[in-house]
Order: sequence, then C-alpha cells, then structure tokens
Amino acid sequence: MNRFSFKRSALAVNVALVVSGMSLSGVAAAQQNLDEAPIEEVTVVGVAASQARNLDQKRFNVGVSDTITAEDIGKLPDTTIADTLQRVPGVQIRRSAGEGSTINVRGMPQVTALMNGEQFLSAGSITTVQPDFTDIPASLISGITVHKSPTASLLAGGVSGTLDLKTIRPFDLDSGVTLAGNAELAQGSESKGDDGKVSAFAGFNGDDYGLVVTATYDQKTMANYRNGTILNGMELIGEDIRDQRDFNGDGDNNDTFLSQRFYGVMDRGTERDRFGLSASFQANITDSLEFVGDVFYTEMEDADRKQGMMIDSARGNNWAYSDQYEERLAGPLGGSIYTVNRAELSVRRVSSYAESLTNDRDSTNTNLQLNYEGEGPWSGSLRYLHGDAERSHTENVAHGYLTSGAQHGLLRNDGSGAEPANPRGYGPEDALVQFDRTGDYISLQFEPGFGSDINQYNLVSTYSENNFQEDASLDVLRADARYSFSSGDIASIDFGVRQGERDVTRQTHILVAPFTTGDYSADVMWKDSGASLGDTNGDGENSVAGGDMTLGSTNYYSDMPEGWVNEVSDFGPGSVPGTFYFINPEVMDDNLGFQNAIYPGNKELVQPSRSYQVEEQTQTAFVQMNLEGDIAGLNYVGNIGAQYVKTELDILQNIIGGDRPCSLCTASNKTGEETISRSYDDFLPAANFALDITEDLILRAGYAKTLTNLDIDDLAGGLSVGRSRAGDVLGDQLGVSPDLLVAINGTQNGNPQLEPWRSDNYNLSLEWYFDDASLLSVGAFYMDIESFIEQGTITKGLPDADGVIRRELPVTTDINGEGGSIEGLEFAYQQAFDFLPGIWGGLGASFNFTYAPSDSSNVDVYGDELPIQDNSEKSGNAVLWYDDYGWQFRIAANYRSDRLDRLADAIGEGVVPIWTDSTVYVDLSASYDINDYVSVYVQGSNITDEFENQYAQWDDYVITQNIYESRWSVGVRGRF
Repeated sequence: MNRFSFKRSALAVNVALVVSGMSLSGVAAAQQNLDEAPIEEVTVVGVAASQARNLDQKRFNVGVSDTITAEDIGKLPDTTIADTLQRVPGVQIRRSAGEGSTINVRGMPQVTALMNGEQFLSAGSITTVQPDFTDIPASLISGITVHKSPTASLLAGGVSGTLDLKTIRPFDLDSGVTLAGNAELAQGSESKGDDGKVSAFAGFNGDDYGLVVTATYDQKTMANYRNGTILNGMELIGEDIRDQRDFNGDGDNNDTFLSQRFYGVMDRGTERDRFGLSASFQANITDSLEFVGDVFYTEMEDADRKQGMMIDSARGNNWAYSDQYEERLAGPLGGSIYTVNRAELSVRRVSSYAESLTNDRDSTNTNLQLNYEGEGPWSGSLRYLHGDAERSHTENVAHGYLTSGAQHGLLRNDGSGAEPANPRGYGPEDALVQFDRTGDYISLQFEPGFGSDINQYNLVSTYSENNFQEDASLDVLRADARYSFSSGDIASIDFGVRQGERDVTRQTHILVAPFTTGDYSADVMWKDSGASLGDTNGDGENSVAGGDMTLGSTNYYSDMPEGWVNEVSDFGPGSVPGTFYFINPEVMDDNLGFQNAIYPGNKELVQPSRSYQVEEQTQTAFVQMNLEGDIAGLNYVGNIGAQYVKTELDILQNIIGGDRPCSLCTASNKTGEETISRSYDDFLPAANFALDITEDLILRAGYAKTLTNLDIDDLAGGLSVGRSRAGDVLGDQLGVSPDLLVAINGTQNGNPQLEPWRSDNYNLSLEWYFDDASLLSVGAFYMDIESFIEQGTITKGLPDADGVIRRELPVTTDINGEGGSIEGLEFAYQQAFDFLPGIWGGLGASFNFTYAPSDSSNVDVYGDELPIQDNSEKSGNAVLWYDDYGWQFRIAANYRSDRLDRLADAIGEGVVPIWTDSTVYVDLSASYDINDYVSVYVQGSNITDEFENQYAQWDDYVITQNIYESRWSVGVRGRF
C-alpha cells in the first residue's frame, strides 16, 4: 500500500468513523464504499476523538513528534498549555503558583515555540524564545505538536524540541455557522476565592470564505505557600569564626554548620486576570489562491503577594542544638561540617516580611498570508508577520521588625539620642524559636503570645527595586515553495527564504527618596531607619551610638491607615501557630504610591547595569527533498535537507562607573555606552526517515543539528569598571599621571560575545499501531550539546577615567563553558479498550516513561558529577480515560524524579547542589453530555495536594518547600 495515498484518502474516513464510535473493523468496508456514495461530514469531539487524532498526526508525521489536540473547540485537556504538554513523553514542566508555566523537552529548557509554523511574541517572555504559558489562554489553542527531530523546513530555534501551537481557522469548521462557549466557576482548597472563566467562539465557513473569533477571560487567585528558605542564600556558619562548636567531641571548637540564610513561613497568593482574543479570516481569491489573516491578542495582569514571618541567620543567631544534627564532610577549619534538622534558636532578628510583585503585560501578533496551489507542480506561500509586546514589572518590599534591633546593634537616632530601631520590640531574651525540618513540613514555633500585639511592630525598612519596562517588536517576511514530481522517489522539493527582525528594549529602575541627616543629603533606596548617610557628629567615625543621625523615623503598624495591615494566623500546612501582623501586600501593588506615603518625594532612578537595547536580525534559507518510495517492497517516506541561518546582533551596552547616584542603593552612574555588533552563521543539516516494516509497524530515524539563540538577558546589560589610582610605576608604564584612576577589572551583566546553544541530535524509534486508536512504541535519543552558560572571566579593553582604553583586562561575566550530553529512552503505550463488552468499551489508557540521564562539567561537594540543570532523569505519565454513553472521565498522574534546581556555594570538592525532590501530580476531569449541544463538567488539578521539597546536597536536608493547593472547577459548555 502506498503510504501517502493511505494518508490522503482512507485516513480521512478512518478518523471520521473511528472518532464517531464506528467499530474499527468496519473501517475497511467503509473505504471500499468511498467512491460509491458521499460521506456526510460529522464533527466528533471528546476524549476518545482527541486521542485518536493525536495518534493519527503522530503516525503520519515523518519525523519523531507528538501531538495533542483539543477535545472540543476551546478545550485543551488541562488548565494551561504547559499542563497539557506534560502528558507528552520527554516533556517536563516548571510551575508558577501551581500552574504549568514553562517546559523542558528531554531535559533542556532551550525550546522554541511557534504559532501556526512561525515565530511570535509572548509578553511574559519578551527576551526569550519560549513563551511563559501562563500568558496564553489555553482556550485560544486548538492543538500542539512537539517536534523532537526537526526538519530543514521547520524554523530553527529549539535545541531539544520545537513546539507548534495551532489556532483554529474557518475552513477547519463544518459549512455554515458554528457557535461554542463555556462558563466556569473555580476555587482552591486554600485560597477559597470564587474564581471564574468565560469564553465564546463564533465561526462561519462559507466554503469560499470564512471568519472565526474567539474571546476568553478568566480570573483566579491561587494559594502558594513557601516554608524554609524565604530568600535564596546558603552560608557556612563558623567559617568567619562567628559560631564554631565542638560537635564531634574532639576538644577542638573548629566544627561549623551549613545553613540557609533566612528561615520562615510564607503565605503567598497569586492573582491573575487573563484576557485573550483571536480572529482568523480565510478566503479563496481564485481556485488556486487563498488568503489567510490571523490576529492573536493576549493580556494578563498578575500580582504575586507574600506575607510571612522570617528569621535571619545572618544577624548572628545563637543556636542551642538538640541531637538533630548530621555530620556531613570535612570543614574548611580542620573540623567537620554539620547540618541541623531541629534546634532552638535565640533569634536576634524576627521580621514581619511583606512583598508585592506585579506584572502588566500584553502582546499582539498579526499574520497575513497568501497560499497558492494550482493544478501544476508548483505550490507555495507568502507570509508577513508583525508582533508587539510589552511588560511592566514592579517589586515592593516591607520589613517590619518584631525584635528591637538592639540584639544585632541596629539603632536609630533622629537627633534626640540613640535607641533601638524598633523601641517597642522584643528584647534579647524574648525571641526563642523552635525550628524543625524533620516532619512533613518545615515549621517554626515561637513562644506563646509572641507577635500577637500589633503595637510591637515597626516598619523599619522598605524599598522598591528591580522594576522594569520591557518592549519588543517582531517583523517577519518569508516565502516558501514546493515543486512536486509525478514519479520517482523524490516526491517533492521544498525551499524558502525568510527575513526576521526583533527589537528588544529594557529599562530597569529603582525608587529613591530624598533624605537629609545633619549636613548630609542623598537619595536613598533602602529606607532603613537604622541606616546613616555619613559622619553626622563630626568625630570622623560612623557611629549611631556616638551621635550619628540615621534615617530615623518610626512607622508603627498601629499607626498605619485603615486597610494597611493584615492580621494573619494561617500560613497553610506546617503553619506557625499564633497571630501575626503584616503590611497588606495589596496596598503595596502601587509601589510608587506606597513608598511616597511612607517617605515622600520618590522618583524613578534608572539602573543602567540592567538596562539595554538589542536589535536581532536573522536571514534564513532552506532546501529539503521529500522522499517517498519502497525498499525491498517496504514503503518509506523521508526528507533530507539543510537550513542556513545568519544572525546579526546590535547590542547597546551601558558602561558603569564606580560612583553611585544615590545612597544605600543598587544603581550606579552611567559613564558611557557602546554598541557591539556581531554576527554568526549556522548550517543546520537535517534528515528524517520512516519505514513501514508492516502496515502497522514503523521504524523512524532522524538526525539534525539544532540551534537556539540566547536569552537577551544573557547577551545584554551593563559593564561595571573597577578603577584605582595609577601610581608612579603603572603611570609610567601607561604614560599617564599617577593620579589618574585607571581600570583594573570589570563585571559585566550579559556577555555580547556568547555563542548560542547548539547541539547534534540523533533519534531512533519503533512504533507499532496495533489498532487504529492504539500505540506501543520505544525510542532512543542522544543530544551532544556543544556548551553551557556559566560564570567565568574574559579579557576586554576597559576605559580609564578619562575614557581612553589602554589595556585588556579581566572581566567577570557569563561564558560558554564545557558542554554535556543527554541520552535516553522513551516508551509509550496507548489503547482504546473498545473491544470490551457493554459500558466497559468506553475505557482507554495511555502510559509513557522517559529515562534521560545527563552529564555536565559541574560536581557536588564529594566531587560526583552533576546532571544538566532542571533535567529529571526519569519522568512519566499515566492516564485512564472513559468516553461513552455521554460520559467522559479522565484521571492523569504526572511523575518527575529529582532534578537539579541550582548551584549554591563552593564547599568541599565542588558546589552545594540544590535539588528539587521527586513529585507526582494527579489531575482529573469528568463531564456529561446533557444533549447534543450542552455538557456539564468538573475538573480537579493537583487533587492530592502535592508539594515540592528542595534540599541541599542531602535528601534529608530540606531547605525549602513550595506548597501548592488543589483546585476544583465546575462549568457548562455548549456547541451549536
């Protein structure tokens, strides 16, 4: 049987009949009658239909791929696009407030996403090639294909995989008018808010022209607790002779312990308002010429609000240990390093911490396209795409003290004499905390009644930093063509050219307010009442106790305006008992208004080290031969070709001086700027081959060289130059005055000379379609990754204070480090049990498992090799579904083994790895068709209340917990 003829004729019948519930054995008979009578077009939806379409598209793609299609208009299987993608073999997701946000394919996050085969802009990830899928309403997407072995004609961009998001178009619909919509109510197990979602779809297919419009809006508030390390940071206590103990009883006080810097429990709530609108118009201009116009718009406002109790180990806590400590390895002082799982702490600082992070983002993508397909051998398309995206981000922090500050010497002086920064706070003997990480949840327990009096809270420190505005534009013009042959093994030749341009601008700023103490005046970012601007008592030393004045003001919670303070007694699982008070994070959403209300006169001050402008141009050309024939009587299809990509970058980078335009702040003076222009070329061969060993058994093989351009943040930023007085010797060598400040070193945010991600990928798989809706497959893959991004040193010409570059000097920045590899196996099984009798015939199941060990150049504290960051060696999915008699049900479990989250400090033979422990997330959905037009449904996500533990090196040393809630929704869906 000719594989392509089966695809184009019998396949259409198979899909229509299989998904409509006809006995699979009747498909062959239906094919025999294909030419004898017209077949009425029937649109069938549901779990079974979607599963069948997914397999159908996988089967007839030449390369290794997986596809997920919507079960109905506007209904992908899960809450978000990323949640849906985690069902694909080899795909692992990362979560934001419990929702799937970004993905890895086979262990690498360097994954690009296309829309209808082309690049697009997402406002949540302006600088990257992979979108933040929390931005994109799943209701606007009709299907997703994950390409794991790319072709030469597929736009380059993914090292390990390329996603192609599909939107619905008019000619995909039945003739006439189609209307659909749904309304949904949702609630979380912890947040308890009444959330909702509405979406509406209207489409018209007039055969020669058509229009579809989809609109969706949803609002949700999600609980997202965090225990343990409130702010990232590890430290080796005792290395600086601050706290050394004799744990092992050898008589030497040279033992130390490894600790996270901050301990606490945090109540986090994430609020998201999403709106999406898509429209598509299609028209047959002539019998051979078609016009397509698409508009895709997304808008999201979100706020991540945090409030929690925090103790700070950097302030010199005294520890009284129980027997819950573990000896780990040799310490730097000659003793041993220990970790502590349970202890009583005499805390020197207890902070009522509140934070608000907000985002306002939107994006618009427009596609205009002409498609030509005549009666001759030529066909092709011409496309123009334009995208705009912007994102505004704010961060606002408030530290309220419960302790006085005297414990660690934090004093204030407004001119009337020195006193503790929080005069009403707890004294040195009053803050004892029981800390315990031995249970299911990390816990803190204060003395009874601690923190229950609002009068003891004082807002000692507040600031707003890392605020930024990002803007991007995208323009693409491309032409593709195909020449088809009527005979021979070369079925057709595809070729095309493309010109793309992306401009990205980012401006980062802090908020500073004017302060005057004594004779000193300055703009200040860290508004800390115990901070001094300088020697205000004239003794030549900075000493608050000796009379130096500080920023000084007290802002007691009890004096705050109504609505500014929250009373909280529930921090979720593992909650600290008691009642505590916090600055209301919702009040802090307006960062400028909040800061002005406390300290008037704030202004935005640009942070040049985190600001930049980048123009990226790409020219692409490809050619690909599509093959079809037989070998020894076995049918095969394949393709072989290459893509050429030229990338040109113009990066405007700021040069930063040593002086600061403000006091107690993170900004530096901009002393100049330079535009760095560079270009690089890539030749990317690709070949794919699929052999029909039998009609149902397919062997696939693929090879491709892949490319992913870097995140703009990795390329651009500010260059800080360190300078010192030249002196006589160096001054003579350079021919300058000995008093000239000359460059000695540099630090650079972003490295314009970084090379992109590149890899050689190999794929081999065997797929058995033992039933038209069933699959058993096994695949092997290998990725040889050229390099990874890591911290290192380069040499660069740095300007002296007079602006002249005289020497090449070391600059600390990101560099291309040694590469690594990922190799693995994928196994997949899917079957519809329609051979079972009666109601059992509606059952079906799918299962997949991926084993993907990896290696990198990093090692842990024992010198053992670490894997690639964020890659789980093992991952898998199990799904049981039912679709019959109007009922649909699906329960799905997703598993990820431990994964390397990040690298902490260097200790022992390597670095301390921070791991995320293995997880199993379980989701379910159920629906009932009331009639042919209306159905009701219920969905549950994370129904087992799974949470994520992070541990440092040793799996019993849990330092952080991200605790997500389960969420439930009920809704009604209609289609007419």
